[in-house]
Amino acid sequence: MQNKQTTFHRPQADARLPFTLAFIIGSVALATLAVLCYLADPEGEVALYATLLFAFYFALCGAMLLAYLARHRRLHQLQSEADELNADIYDVFKYVVDLPYAVADSRGNVKVINHALQQLLGQKSPLCNMSLSSFCSISMQDIIRSTNEPYEVRHARALDERGEVVPGAHGFHIRIGDRRYELFAHPIRLRGHDYYLITFHDVSDYLELREKMERENPIVAYIMLDNLQELAQYVRVSYRSAANEIETLLKEWAGEMGGLLREYDRDKFLLILSAEALHRCEEDNFSIMNRVRSVKLGDNSFPVTISMGIAAVGGSFRAREAAASSALDIALQRGGDQVAIKRADGISFFGGRVKTLQSNTSIISRVNSNQLCALMAQAGNIIIMGHRNPDFDAIGACVGAARLAMCATASKKTPIHIVMNRECEDFRICAEYLTTNPVYEEMFVDAQNAQDLVRSDSLLIIVDANNVKIVEAPDVVSGVANIAIIDHHRQYEVFDFAPVLSYIHPTASSASELISEMLEQSPYADELRKEEASLLLAGIMLDTKNFTHSTGAQTFSAVHYLYANGAHTNVSRLLFHETSEELTVASDFGRNTQLYRDRIAFTWLSPNQEYPEAVNIRVAAAKAADRLLTVRGIDASFAVVKTGNTVSISARSGDAINVQIIMEKLGGGGHFDMAGAQLKGTSLKYAVSLLKDAVDDYLDHDLADGN
Repeated sequence: MQNKQTTFHRPQADARLPFTLAFIIGSVALATLAVLCYLADPEGEVALYATLLFAFYFALCGAMLLAYLARHRRLHQLQSEADELNADIYDVFKYVVDLPYAVADSRGNVKVINHALQQLLGQKSPLCNMSLSSFCSISMQDIIRSTNEPYEVRHARALDERGEVVPGAHGFHIRIGDRRYELFAHPIRLRGHDYYLITFHDVSDYLELREKMERENPIVAYIMLDNLQELAQYVRVSYRSAANEIETLLKEWAGEMGGLLREYDRDKFLLILSAEALHRCEEDNFSIMNRVRSVKLGDNSFPVTISMGIAAVGGSFRAREAAASSALDIALQRGGDQVAIKRADGISFFGGRVKTLQSNTSIISRVNSNQLCALMAQAGNIIIMGHRNPDFDAIGACVGAARLAMCATASKKTPIHIVMNRECEDFRICAEYLTTNPVYEEMFVDAQNAQDLVRSDSLLIIVDANNVKIVEAPDVVSGVANIAIIDHHRQYEVFDFAPVLSYIHPTASSASELISEMLEQSPYADELRKEEASLLLAGIMLDTKNFTHSTGAQTFSAVHYLYANGAHTNVSRLLFHETSEELTVASDFGRNTQLYRDRIAFTWLSPNQEYPEAVNIRVAAAKAADRLLTVRGIDASFAVVKTGNTVSISARSGDAINVQIIMEKLGGGGHFDMAGAQLKGTSLKYAVSLLKDAVDDYLDHDLADGN
C-alpha cells in the first residue's frame, strides 16, 4: 500500500471577534437607517419597513451569534479535555512507551527527544539542539522521502553501518548499538512552526528472522559426472569403483555443507543445500570440482569432471527443480566441468577448466535428424540462417540443412530459403560451387527480405550460433514460433523462447560436422550433392584447422560420409587460397606480436593503417591467432583488430587455457579453445589493456585453483 503525501494542518482562526463586529456594525447601520426614515416621514410606511428590517436582522444575527458562541464554548471545552488527555498521553508516550522519537525541523536540527531515545543515545536531557546526522546515518530528506514511498520500494533497500545504500536489503534502517531501527517522519506543527516527528521502529528481530530465512532458503541442484563414461573406454579400470569414489567425495562435500545428496540415476545426483552453504561454495570457487578432478582412471592423465546446475531462485520446489535442470543443461552444453547457477537476474558460471573429450554422437544425431525432418514436413515454409559475417562453417551448415529440408519436403515442395549476406566475400567464393545447381538461384535472401517470409507455420533453423543477437536476421527470430538450433558453440544463457529442437553439442568440431552426421543418419543420406558435400567439408576443415584441432573419430566419420558423396579436400582447399592483400595483412600481424606472461601471445594490426576492402580483417585476425598458436610454448593467442568503432578479438588456445571464459569476461564467448569478443566504442590500446586484465584474472584464478 502506498503512503499518501502528508501535509501540515494549520488550526482554524477564531471567528468570534469578526462575527461580533459584523453583527454590531450591521445593527447600528440598520438602526440609523430606521431613525432617518422616521425623521423624514413619520407617518409613512418606509419608516415602518426599516424598523421591521432592523428587528429581523437583529433577531436573526443575534440568534446566529449566540449559537456560534455556544458551539465555540462546547468545542473549547472538548479541546481543553483533549489537551489534558494529550498531555497525559504525551507523558506516557515520553516516559513509559519505549518507542523512541525525536522532533526535528526540515534541515535535520533536533529540538527534543523522548526518554526512550535518551536511553539509546545516552543523553541526559530531552531538550537538545544537535544535528540528526550526529547519531543517524540517513539524511533528513531521505527519511521524509522514504516515509512517503510505497512499502515495496522502501523495503527494497537499506543502509549499512557506514550509511551506504545496500541494494536488495530489507527496510531503510540504521544501527544504534546492537539494534536496528527503521525511521519514519511525520509532519507536525508546534507553536506556529513546522516540524517532523521522527519515530524509530525496532526492526532487529524482523530483519534477523528475514536474514535467517534467506540463509536457510533451500537451494536445488543437479550434479552429473560428465566424462567418466568416455574416459572408462580408454583405460582398464573398474567403472563402478571410480564412480563410487567420486560419489564418496560428493557425499563428504555435501555433509560438510549440511546438505542432502541422493543419487537418482546412474552418475546423476540431486543435492539440497542452503543459500548460506551456496554462498560458501561460491567463495571457494566450488573447490569440490578440483577434488573430483584429482580422481584419475588408471594411468590416464585426463581428469574426471562433474557438472552442476543450481537453481538459486524463488517459487515452488517444482519451479526450482525445473530451473536446476535447465542450468545443468546449459553447463553440459557449454562443455561440462563447470557449475551453472541460475538466478532471477541471470546465470553465473564457475569452472570450465578442462577441455571436454569428443563423444560419440551418432545416436543423438539420428534422433535429432528424425525430429528435424518431422518438423520440416509439418512446416509451411522453412527459413535457414547462420551468424553474421558467415564463414565456411556457417555457409556449409546452411547448405547442408537446406539439402535435408529439400529431401524431407520433396512431396510438398515447401518453400526453403537461406538468409545470407550475399555481399560477404566468403559467400561469393562458395556461391561459385553452387551455380551449377539451379535450385539455389532463388534460395538465398538478405535479412531485410527475410522478414517477408515469416508466417505462423514457419520453421526457422539456426546453425553455427545459439546467441540470437549475432544471427543474420535477429528480427526474424522474434517473429517465428518454431525455432530449431543446431550448433557446436557453448550455450551462454537461457533462451527467451522454447526451441522445438535444440541440438547444441560443444564437443563437435563444427556445425558442418553436426549437419553431416544428421544427413548421414537420415533416410536421405545418398541425396547429398558433391558441391554441397564440398562446402560441408570446407566448414569442417576451417574449424579443425585442416584436421589438426578439435578433431576426433566422429569428425573423420563425417568426413568419410562427405567423401562418399563426392567431396574432396583438394577441392575444398581451393576455398582457402589467400590473396596478396591478405598476405600483406598477415605480415603486419607478424610484426606486431607480443609475448605476455611467458605463455600468452598478443598480436594486432598497426593503428591508423588502411587495408583493401577485399580483405576481411576479422578473418585475417582469426588466421593470425591460429598461426601464433603453432609457436612452441604458447598456450593461448589473441589477435586484436579495430574496424570502425568496434574492436574485435579472436582467441585461440590448446588444451591448457579456456579462452571462452576469458572472452566471456569481455562480453564474448565461444569454445574452450576458440572464442571471440567485440568491444564497441573503445580504442585499440584500451581494448588490449582490458584483455590483459581478463587474462590476468583467469591465470591468477587458475593458479589459485591448482589447475
